[in-house]
Amino acid sequence: MAFAQPMSFAFSTKALFVAASKVITASKTAAVSKATSTPVTDLNGHVIVGVKAQDVAAESLPDKPLDRATRAVLAAQLVAARAVAMKYPTVADATAAGYYLVGGGFGPGSGAHYIGGGGYSFNFDPSHPLALIYDGISPTSPIIGLMYYSMGSTPPEGFAGPNDHWHRHSGVCLGNGSDVLFPPDTDVTARKCAIAKGSFMAITGWMVHAWVVPGWESPKGVFSHENPDVTCADGTFHTNAIGQCQGSS
Repeated sequence: MAFAQPMSFAFSTKALFVAASKVITASKTAAVSKATSTPVTDLNGHVIVGVKAQDVAAESLPDKPLDRATRAVLAAQLVAARAVAMKYPTVADATAAGYYLVGGGFGPGSGAHYIGGGGYSFNFDPSHPLALIYDGISPTSPIIGLMYYSMGSTPPEGFAGPNDHWHRHSGVCLGNGSDVLFPPDTDVTARKCAIAKGSFMAITGWMVHAWVVPGWESPKGVFSHENPDVTCADGTFHTNAIGQCQGSS
């Protein structure tokens, strides 16, 4: 796959959402997940609706075996990804390099996401993730993984093989400073977001987490959307209504 040249600039979350909305052609009805007998929930117990509920269902299927050539490519990609992560071992290292927190806090299973400093590539490149993921938001919080993002209407080829399950979010409402005003993947509407003076995204682009940092490998797989080893400071998954650990914002 040909890679675009990395872009070294402070990436704006709202600009990303606006650009993605011009590319993504899925209708609003696609954001409504099919009814199931067992609701899909995050680790904190919050019920997920919309496209994420559909996308993460693929993770319940066993990984498909890879041939030797594909395994070699994937191994090299994961080494490249890990090398990027280890350049920024703490939040202090990330912020010194121009990264900043998005979402407003830390969520169990997904951590705290920092974007903006490393040169995001609009074509998938394991050496240029959109976000660095940390186990907290204090200066000494350690890096635990990466997040990649694609603005296409379909998931990108991404990592070698079929086992990197990309997902989207729906009903995202961001306030000033890119803080989340309402929990994503619920029944938030554009009108409700506008009343709160937020910026609304019906459906985001595609994203995947890569748990490539030694000691933070996800027991659900390197590309799982949640890592159950990533907990709140008290060792639980208890969060506020937004889905963030208490005191993490």
